[in-house]
Parts: sequence; C-alpha cells; structure tokens
Amino acid sequence: MVNCRLRSNPFRFSVIPFAIAGLAAAALPITVQAPAQANDYESCAQGLTDVGITVEDAAYACATALHPTDVSTCFTKVNNDVGLDSSALLSACRRVRRPVDLATCVVDIHRDRLGEGSLAVLDNCRRSLLPVRYSECVTGLIEATTLPIDDSLSECIAGGYRPRDIAPTFIPVD
Repeated sequence: MVNCRLRSNPFRFSVIPFAIAGLAAAALPITVQAPAQANDYESCAQGLTDVGITVEDAAYACATALHPTDVSTCFTKVNNDVGLDSSALLSACRRVRRPVDLATCVVDIHRDRLGEGSLAVLDNCRRSLLPVRYSECVTGLIEATTLPIDDSLSECIAGGYRPRDIAPTFIPVD
C-alpha cells in the first residue's frame, strides 16, 4: 500500500509558479501618462507667463525647480489672493522647499489680517520649515492675544519660543 508518491512530475511544479506570476502581472493596471500631463516644465512656464512673468524669468524659475508645477501654483495662488511684488514672490516660491505650503501660509495670514500685501509675511513664511504650521501659530496668536502682527510673526519664527500657561494644570519646568 502506497500513501504518497515518491516520484513526482518536475514539469508540473516548475510551471505553476510561472503561471501564477503571469496571472498576477496581467492583473496589474498599466498606466501611461498622457503627453500633455507628462511635461511639468511646459505647464509651469505656461502658467507663469499667463500671469505676466517674462519668458526669461519663467524659464529660469521652472528650469531650476525640482517640482516646477508647484512653483507656478505657488505664484498664481498668492498673486491672485494677495498683492505682492511679482519678482519677490517668484523668488520666494522658487527658493522654498514646499512652494504650495508657502502659498497657503501667505494667503492664510493675509486673509482678514492685513489690508495690503506684506513682504515680511512672505519672508517669514519662506524661512519657516513648516509654513502651514507657522501660519496657524501667527493667526492663533493674533486671535487669542492683543499682539500686533509683526510681534506675532517674530514670536512664531523664533525657535526658542514656547507658549506658557496653556492649560491650568501646566507647570513649567524652568
């Protein structure tokens, strides 16, 4: 009486893994970008020249950017919502690590806080490592305290600033 085969068919065992791998590969989606979406540099340059940037400045800003569409998005978002000098704005959008976050920071601080564009807000948002969090700090201090906006900008950008007496149970260690 034989319970198992000692001899097996080697062909059967070598084909099964290849068949499974082939079926798995066939189930994966094939994505091909459309040519209009593939060229970020073209859309960056087009977006910047559409809002009035010279061809030379747009070409330089887009060519030196790691993510060129983020640079054009940053510029157009701030330019549409806040009236700032276009050369300073383009320079800031080009020199920051997170251009879209920079635009969010500048727009959030300017919305209902300032009547006109401020280069100090642009510079502080550019210098911040986390621009969205920086804008939350500035707007939160303005809402909760009587600090002027310039003092709020400097307090939030300072690395050593720690808010005191946040909760009634907070006891400083100093």
